[in-house]
Amino acid sequence: MHILALVNQKGGCGKTTTAIQLASALAALGHRTVLVDLDPQGHSTLGVGASAPAREASLARVLSRSGLEEDALPITEILVKVAENLSLAPSGAELAELEPELARAPGGEERLAEHLAALTGFADRVIIDGPPSLGLLTLNSLMAAHEVVAPVEPSLYSMHGLVRLVELVQLLAERKHHRARVRVLVNAYDGRSNFARQTVEEIRRTFPEQTLLTVIRSSVRVREAAARGLPVDRHAPHASIVEDYRALAAELERSRVAVEAPTIDQAQGLTVAREGLYLSRHDVAPEDVLLAGDFNAWEPDRGVLLEKHDDGSWTKFLPLKPGRYEYKLVVGGRWIADPLNPRQVTNAVGSKNSVLEV
Repeated sequence: MHILALVNQKGGCGKTTTAIQLASALAALGHRTVLVDLDPQGHSTLGVGASAPAREASLARVLSRSGLEEDALPITEILVKVAENLSLAPSGAELAELEPELARAPGGEERLAEHLAALTGFADRVIIDGPPSLGLLTLNSLMAAHEVVAPVEPSLYSMHGLVRLVELVQLLAERKHHRARVRVLVNAYDGRSNFARQTVEEIRRTFPEQTLLTVIRSSVRVREAAARGLPVDRHAPHASIVEDYRALAAELERSRVAVEAPTIDQAQGLTVAREGLYLSRHDVAPEDVLLAGDFNAWEPDRGVLLEKHDDGSWTKFLPLKPGRYEYKLVVGGRWIADPLNPRQVTNAVGSKNSVLEV
């Protein structure tokens, strides 16, 4: 499962439109896609023709509880089928009331990531439409995402916002050990404008590795589709802008870095024995699942012994003395709590560590 967040603190940049059209294009490619409306304005919900949900069936209700709490509402319970291969996690204005609660809660910036884990096996792609701000909801989308796409219009203000976003993602990598790939998407482009062409050139010079080759052209079809509550490819399937969004989906698929966490089932999880800790897997390479914790000074796989088997599986063993240990798994470069271990504590930076005893 690959999670992509559309983020820009500036409104009117085409963030929601891109989220809707990209989700629709990925669904058309055959990927089971979930569109997560994390914007209190609920524009993605309205943009696919859905009604604003009652609070008890909304994303706000899901995020009001940690995914580890007994009375948590699974995100799968609120999904609305929009089209073939496309489902929506709807939201509305009540989502704005949740930010103060998330700010107070330990690990509140990881609440969305906890719940999206339940979509593993249900969805191939998750597209998050975040709010036009850099508050706790946006932090949740960044902490959940493997990839961040920032739609920008050709303007000088866009450059300033991009610098801030890149700095924030770098800060999360340093302080939270969460790494997401940032991509820049030029949106609402009018090739007849010298200013637009010059601004796009400046964006590509400043962000040469992050800027996508695909450019989304300006089109009245987008506004028409929004007014009808339809993705553009359903409103005007032969419009030129539909080809732009298909090209975007294809480019992202080609360049996608597979950093999503593989599913860890009970038979392949951690086993604690008197002599130490065992981890056996067969579906991923050993370098894609690392162990880090009190037992090895939080240096991934330090002191771990690896044995490869003839059937392609492998086992890692870490000898441990009796005691209590906090740890995380490093899966595809992401530091996560063990999804099969319900024993968790909040660490000094507010995220979750798993706990085991030998």
